[in-house]
Amino acid sequence: MKKRICLILTSSLLALAVHVSKAKSDIEMGPVIEGYGPTSAIEDSDIQLPEGFVYKALFDISATNQKHDQYNRKIESVARFLNMHVRNGVKPEQMKLAVVIHGAAVKDILTDEAYAKRHGFKNPNTDLIHQLAEHGVEFYVCGQSVAFYEVKKSELSPDVKLALSAMTMAVLLQEDDYQLIPF
Repeated sequence: MKKRICLILTSSLLALAVHVSKAKSDIEMGPVIEGYGPTSAIEDSDIQLPEGFVYKALFDISATNQKHDQYNRKIESVARFLNMHVRNGVKPEQMKLAVVIHGAAVKDILTDEAYAKRHGFKNPNTDLIHQLAEHGVEFYVCGQSVAFYEVKKSELSPDVKLALSAMTMAVLLQEDDYQLIPF
C-alpha cells in the first residue's frame, strides 16, 4: 500500500514538474526591452486585444530594492508591460507609457557616478531605464523627493525629467487619459 501511494505521488510530482517546466520554457525576455521583462505569448485568451487601441499607462513607483546591487523590479514591470503587449500583437507605437518615481526609489534614477558615490558601484537600473526611454517611455521624478533625499538635478539620469512633485505628474498624466497602474 505504501509503495503504491509513493508511486502515485511520484508520478503526480513528475507530471507537475513537466507542466511547470513547459510553462516556464514559454516565458521569454524581450522582444522590445532585451534582458528584462519576462512574459509569455497567450494564444488562447478569452479577451481579444482591441485593434488600434492606444495603451496610455502610468506607473507609480516609490518602492526600491533594498539590495543596492540589484535593479528595481517595479521598473522592470514597465518592461514587462511593453514586452507582453508587443509579444501579443500590439504595435510599439500604440504604447504610451509614463513612469513617476518618488520616495526611496529616487536612488534608482541616479547617474552611475552619483549612485557609486552613495552605494559603492554603478547604478544597476541604468541600462533598463535607458532601454525603456529609447522605446518612448517617459520618466518623471518627484522634485519633493529629490529635495528630501538631497539629490542634485545634475545627479539624475539624463533619461529622467524633474517634476514639481509625483502628485502633480499623476494628476497631469491622468488628465491626459493615462491609466494608473500602481503595481
